[in-house]
Amino acid sequence: MNIIDLVKEHFTPNLISSLSSELGESDSGVSKAINAFIPILLGSVLDKKNSTTGLFHTIKTFGASRGLANINAEATTPDTIKELITDLLGSNAQPIISKVAEYAGISTSSSSKLLDITALTTFGSIGKEAEFQHVKENDFFGFLEGAKDKIIALLPAGLGLGALGLGSFFHDTPKITETIDIAKDKVTETITETKKIVDVEPVEAPYVAPVDAYAETHNTDGGGSSFWKWLIPLLIVALGAFLLLKYCNKKDDATVTNTTTTTDTILTDTAAVVTTTRTISTVDLDGVALKAYANGLEQQVITFIKSPDYANLTEDQLKEKWFNFDNVNFVFGKTDQLEPGSEVQLDNLAAILKKYPAAKIKIGAYTDKVGKAEDNKQLSQKRADYLKSELTKLGVGAQVISAEGYGSEFAKVAETATDEERASDRKMSLRFTK
Repeated sequence: MNIIDLVKEHFTPNLISSLSSELGESDSGVSKAINAFIPILLGSVLDKKNSTTGLFHTIKTFGASRGLANINAEATTPDTIKELITDLLGSNAQPIISKVAEYAGISTSSSSKLLDITALTTFGSIGKEAEFQHVKENDFFGFLEGAKDKIIALLPAGLGLGALGLGSFFHDTPKITETIDIAKDKVTETITETKKIVDVEPVEAPYVAPVDAYAETHNTDGGGSSFWKWLIPLLIVALGAFLLLKYCNKKDDATVTNTTTTTDTILTDTAAVVTTTRTISTVDLDGVALKAYANGLEQQVITFIKSPDYANLTEDQLKEKWFNFDNVNFVFGKTDQLEPGSEVQLDNLAAILKKYPAAKIKIGAYTDKVGKAEDNKQLSQKRADYLKSELTKLGVGAQVISAEGYGSEFAKVAETATDEERASDRKMSLRFTK
């Protein structure tokens, strides 16, 4: 659940333009104000998560009950949004509105309205997604905590929010002089480390003779002295950085990694984090080595194709024999984006199908019983279709006869069971067909 992207995708250029027209402000001013309010609101949620009772429930309930259509500056702000702003910002709301107005170059009244609209869109979108994906409170704040650095980075410098006592999120960024000092320290550290790495004697900076005031102001040497005064130290810094990078690359090249065991953190559709340890092995595909989990999907499929059952089972019997993907995971809340590494198993499956061109498969996608049955079925169908399209891109589309999302139709674990118990119902699978 990428909360920041989820919020920002609703503020389209068309919406920005529409709001600008309604408020009588420039597009850039409206955009700057909204981009300031988004991290302020999200940061405030994290600051108040332990001190505001029912905060997550309020956001989730609001998102579930209200759509995001027809957002405009003339609409009345819902009471729930007004209460959320008060809970999160308190007496600081008006000072924040004023500071953002000054920063964005818009009127205070426009800034106030844009705070309401940003809050409505922010909490409406993440609340709706949390309801649809059955996100639990701890997982929601876990996602938000994971985006903390991004939220801080989005805060515009110079707003001076730290003086309002809003918490660590809103302290002013370091002053320019402090930033320069930090950068200078980093450069000095880089040069020192580089000298140690290449094992050479320290190189003293070239001596630059003083230039008298007349020469400095009248540029008697055509600018050459002033030019070299800053260029030579810069070249030394660049050389040091180059040698350091070269050393690190060489060190990486000399490292041989032979990892046979991996610990995977899998983010499931209900936001539960399940950690498992699995062993990477080499699966033989008639002389071609596939890297896959031991006894995983690839090994099971190859073994089945080579067995008598593959040729002898009827279509009705094949319907009962499914193989679960064990290294294909969708990004949380997405139906068209896989987690990094998932492409390996799809590549392996494509290689197997190409090796056995007569083989035909069907893709199936499943969910647990949590949520509305129609929503679950729609989600699973989109994911099944996506896997089929990816395999088509790999050249085996003709062998993927169909893809079907079953939703919670075949789920066996009760909706009231723990998330870990319901995990067995959430899967992507395949079976062979005649």
